Amino acid sequence: MLAYKVVMVGDFGVGKTSLVKRYVENSFSEEYLSTIGVSISKKSLENATIMLWDIEGQTEFKPVSKQYLLGSKGFIVVADIHRQNTIDSIKTHIELCHSIVKDAPICIAFNKNDLPNNLAANTVDELYKISDQIINISFTSAKEDVGVNDIFTALNSFVTNSLGH
Repeated sequence: MLAYKVVMVGDFGVGKTSLVKRYVENSFSEEYLSTIGVSISKKSLENATIMLWDIEGQTEFKPVSKQYLLGSKGFIVVADIHRQNTIDSIKTHIELCHSIVKDAPICIAFNKNDLPNNLAANTVDELYKISDQIINISFTSAKEDVGVNDIFTALNSFVTNSLGH
């Protein structure tokens, strides 16, 4: 069976860990625990096993370790739909991912969509222009289990098709 690595990338507190827990364990916790370094989870599907690397969030003072990105077959860039600075960081995260794995597919998750937001509709269109490798942009809520499977399913379909499985 095919096994491959996907890395979750984004600023601190955007909900990367919550998305992974919702997808892998179908659970959610209101308790915030910051990831230190990397947390690795596994999700077995019919056609593949995904190793999800949930890496600590980036801040302006502490960049993501590029070593965590090596060997990834895809990336999920997560932003908090209520924090414009995390949305503004999406392009930087994509550039970092492509500097390590040039042609890896990327999904973008606008997380915490269960709360009201004022995201401009043109933001999504503008993001697709950043990279040809963006294959999916979803509005997600780990809390309410909205859109979570969409991003992982889109990435898994793309990766397994591109690897011939």
